[in-house]
Amino acid sequence: MPRLAAIVGLALSACIASGCSARRPVHSEPRSTRVEEARFLELGGIEQWITMRGDDASHLILILVHGGPGDVQSPLISTYSPYERDFVLVQWDQRGSGKTYGRYRDGTPDLTLEQLVRDGIELAEYLHGRFTNNAVVVLGHSWGTAIATEMVLRRPDLFSAYVGTGQIASWAESVQWQFDFLEAKARESGNQELLAELEAIGKPDPMNADQYFRFTRSLRAHLGDADSAWLSKLPGLVKGSVSETELQAIIDGMTLSGRSMLPFQMRENLSTNAVRFQLPYYVIQGKDDFHTHGASRDLL
Repeated sequence: MPRLAAIVGLALSACIASGCSARRPVHSEPRSTRVEEARFLELGGIEQWITMRGDDASHLILILVHGGPGDVQSPLISTYSPYERDFVLVQWDQRGSGKTYGRYRDGTPDLTLEQLVRDGIELAEYLHGRFTNNAVVVLGHSWGTAIATEMVLRRPDLFSAYVGTGQIASWAESVQWQFDFLEAKARESGNQELLAELEAIGKPDPMNADQYFRFTRSLRAHLGDADSAWLSKLPGLVKGSVSETELQAIIDGMTLSGRSMLPFQMRENLSTNAVRFQLPYYVIQGKDDFHTHGASRDLL
């Protein structure tokens, strides 16, 4: 995670050097003023939780659009603290996630991809008003790349650059790639039970959610060492940062968001619908990311 701050910085430096529209930050507040806020902000007609942290108020604004759906990152303060040296890091508990979910719970209104995109654009507009001339970069992660990509497609004037990691591109292509991956692993390991299950399917139906979640249940067994280590320590990091009530809100928010966003995820096809951008668009993709590995190549 911390290395990503350096990569984002290099990406934006390349953007500036090439003459793109990224502006050097000229801040309305005194230089060297630390920014540290955690509060609700009205976005899209409801109050949504945001945090802003940075060592210098004149630095670039970096909006982190979390994935999941519902996988909020705002509690992981120590994990993301290295970003604060180079950016004013803005974390946003999206509608239906984290502390925003905790405020409205299962009564959260308008939990759709369209509304999340509108909320994100409204957040960027607010940051431009608050930090008058600072450049704003948006960093999308996993499912958050669908939200962030649509944000920059609609309002490229608000952003100086886009950075995606765990970049999604096509649900259907990812489903097929994962199926082929598991089939190859089953043959390689002699897992006859899994192989029989996959052969019975023949060709996966990307719109059949029950089928998909059944045959991909063994994917986690093939995680790389870095991913496994991160996931093993994640529960401890979260539990050490939030109360039991807040932790339950995170879990419940992921359940609600996952259920609500699945129809939008299954229709996602950025490799066809998002191919031209009016700003620098960077993708940082791990070669062992089997969740988005196959389809994301179409965007590179």
